[in-house]
Amino acid sequence: MDSYRSAVARCTECGNCAEACSICRVVEDEVYSPRSKIQLVEKLEDGMFLKEEELDSLYLCTMCGLCDDVCPEEIPISDVIKYERGLVAVRGEEPEKTPHIINNILESKNPGGHDNSERKDWVTDDLSFSEDSKYGYMAGCWVSFKYPEIARDTIRILNKGGVHPQLIDEEKCCGLFVTDSGHTAELEMYAEEYTREIEEQGIETLIVSCPACYGQMTSMYPKLYREPEFDVKMSMEIYKELIEDDKLDLGEAEGLVSVKDGCPILGMKELPRELLGQAGYQAEDLFEDDVVCCGAPAGVKPNYPEIAEKVGRLATDRALEKNQDMATVCPFCLYHYEGLDLDEKPGMNDITTLLAKNI
Repeated sequence: MDSYRSAVARCTECGNCAEACSICRVVEDEVYSPRSKIQLVEKLEDGMFLKEEELDSLYLCTMCGLCDDVCPEEIPISDVIKYERGLVAVRGEEPEKTPHIINNILESKNPGGHDNSERKDWVTDDLSFSEDSKYGYMAGCWVSFKYPEIARDTIRILNKGGVHPQLIDEEKCCGLFVTDSGHTAELEMYAEEYTREIEEQGIETLIVSCPACYGQMTSMYPKLYREPEFDVKMSMEIYKELIEDDKLDLGEAEGLVSVKDGCPILGMKELPRELLGQAGYQAEDLFEDDVVCCGAPAGVKPNYPEIAEKVGRLATDRALEKNQDMATVCPFCLYHYEGLDLDEKPGMNDITTLLAKNI
């Protein structure tokens, strides 16, 4: 793609991308920097084979987008890497677990290959839904199968504020892993069908618990298909609206927590802190003015677990140093941090679970 070659040629080797990259904080070799990754595009397009460390470099990327944000030349670094991964996929050189996870998503509608009919097993009798609500709720894969309490707490908060959403008839994975792996064309029909299914339910606002689902459905789905006829909002955004309309009171809790932000929703950075403050918590930044990815997404955790572990420890070590519990808005971050092999772990909570304690 000539446009990507031209974009890559604009690189001035300022080093901003490497400074922002969470992988580069634990792997010092220059070959793993975002700059080095995108410079492989010409080699791939010319049909040349990559060295093992170059292949590893392409897949040692969480697609957090932090490098995109700091590039003074506005090179779409993440997009270039996805494109390069697509070229590698055509040649059958992907890491072993990547095609397996993609197949799970396309066939089973979730990355773990679970029976998708069990996706709504988190629903309990105390939760209230309405089939004609303008709101729909999408729990997401990690919440549905790993953290059902987050889904239940979300609905309890919404119900407290007078919102009784629909559930999506056939909820499925948003497909982020597929597009992050460069298999964009394979998700086009999938995105169209899922968009239409949600629209056919009359949903005007889709509430999601997962930042990855939010980013995929607001950014990628319009590219894969078209702009949906419904808005997509994080559950936190709805909580704030209900509070502002005097429909929701989060009660009075107490405690000091360090907030770990979700990479796809960094534009909402102040929202979790605001909500936690309104609920009585004292919320601080885990990394102050810095942003660090958890180290797990886009295939890094399954394909390079040792490096994902090292990146994850940056956050848990920081929380232990501050002697504070961690609060995150991302269920995949939570899953990764809880799975780290640590002698001592900080307390870890989802923000919705914290907010629901006095509901």
